[in-house]
Amino acid sequence: MGQEFLFRGRLFGERAIVAYFVALKLILCLFPFEYGFFRDELYNIALSDNLDFGYVDVPPIVPLLLAGVRYLLGTSFLSLHLLPAICGALVVWIVSLMVKRMGGGFNALLLALACVTVAPVYICWESMYTYDAFDKLCWAVMLYMMVSLLKTEDKRYWVFFGIVAGLGLMTKMTALFLGFSIFLALPMTKERRYLLSWQFWGAGAIAFLIFSPYLLWQMKEGLPALEYYKAYVSGKTWPVTPVEFIKNQAVMMNPFAFPVWLLGLYGFVFNKKEKEFRVLGYAYLVILVLCMCLRAKFYLPAPFYTVLLAGGAVAIEQSAKRRSSQGWPTTATVLILMLGLAAVPLVRPVLPVEVFKTCYGRSAYMGIRGERHKLGRLRPHFADRFGWEEMAQNVADVYHRLSEEERSKACVLTQNYGEAGAIWLFGGQHNLPKPISGHLQYYLWGHRGHSGEVAISIGIDLQKLKDHWHTVEKRGEHACSNALRYERYLDIYVCREPKKPLKEMWPSFKHMD
Repeated sequence: MGQEFLFRGRLFGERAIVAYFVALKLILCLFPFEYGFFRDELYNIALSDNLDFGYVDVPPIVPLLLAGVRYLLGTSFLSLHLLPAICGALVVWIVSLMVKRMGGGFNALLLALACVTVAPVYICWESMYTYDAFDKLCWAVMLYMMVSLLKTEDKRYWVFFGIVAGLGLMTKMTALFLGFSIFLALPMTKERRYLLSWQFWGAGAIAFLIFSPYLLWQMKEGLPALEYYKAYVSGKTWPVTPVEFIKNQAVMMNPFAFPVWLLGLYGFVFNKKEKEFRVLGYAYLVILVLCMCLRAKFYLPAPFYTVLLAGGAVAIEQSAKRRSSQGWPTTATVLILMLGLAAVPLVRPVLPVEVFKTCYGRSAYMGIRGERHKLGRLRPHFADRFGWEEMAQNVADVYHRLSEEERSKACVLTQNYGEAGAIWLFGGQHNLPKPISGHLQYYLWGHRGHSGEVAISIGIDLQKLKDHWHTVEKRGEHACSNALRYERYLDIYVCREPKKPLKEMWPSFKHMD
């Protein structure tokens, strides 16, 4: 009687367990918070100040949401990280719905939610304002629609799938991978019959209609996204072998959770009792092969694991019931939670940086690399949070040493969107002009009417500056030992006497990597 109350009462019933994991997810993603704004957060802040139907490398929804948050709550760590954390909490709830749709009970719910709540890559995404947390939410909803469709055979779920797919594409174009993989997987199963339904094609039409404003914007601007993705794959993504790619899947999702999602995949593909979800197993395999062939970053398939973890948890629960050994799913849950919580300092800033470097050092890399940067004591998603305010201050020091006449003509020219984002956010308090850069969306925003008579430059190669200006003087420097290696020590130059107007030299600063 006491045990029944413990597990089925209000305090420890299924709804209560979902609420506890939702609360845990919010705490893990929001508190405490060390270091500064992440490089991509600075970029998103600039995008949110320049709302449009699209940008070079990203669709418009995430900057639009950020503009709303900043209007209501201002610009702070809490305001920026609130929505990603809520996305993570919603995914926890959606996975609970998946488990129930698949026929899972209390133990399956406990195991699946533990896996999703403390998955290292998820905590990393949901603790900073980037596209990934919103993208993962869209994938989770789309996958839940597929689970509901396959379980109930109600074709109306295709319509809902199409709506969410369209919103997903307006969030991040990686939603194409999920839609395309399902399209390829359907003919491999009995679910190919849906290819003849109007609801299936209607879903595609709805998604295309929602996505069309961004497509039209890209066409108007000359399809800069194609140039960006080409440079991204060829020059930025760290090349890995198929074995390394698969190993990274296990590490980023928590090594102890690896058997859970692997059993979910196995059940979807081979188990006759779960054959109704076979299309999802095939879709995952399609995505995995596509990512390896296209040399995509190792974490692109990560949003798909929500449904595999749900399926695996249900399979483990049912297997334990058949063997009358219901204790080991609970043991697995405890181990996954323990390792996941222990890994939190590796994936989000919760420790003071010196403590982190002392305790973890290079072991924090866990053998995973996503980009070609030279690594130091901090991983890029940590190093990219340091030095931005100091950079703005150092540039401002150079700016205010100019004469009043030169300040009226001066522009701040940066190498990349991180440096530009630092000046964009923190430069205002120093009365700096808005920055200009040839990187990504900053290139399309142009030179902002500056003539180039006086340019303060940071991050750009000295020889390149000399190619465009007759006089180039070093007037300051920026140093940050915790930054990425290529930004630890930067000279600040003042350029005068341009060899041609800035408008004419502008294309030479363009880079979409």
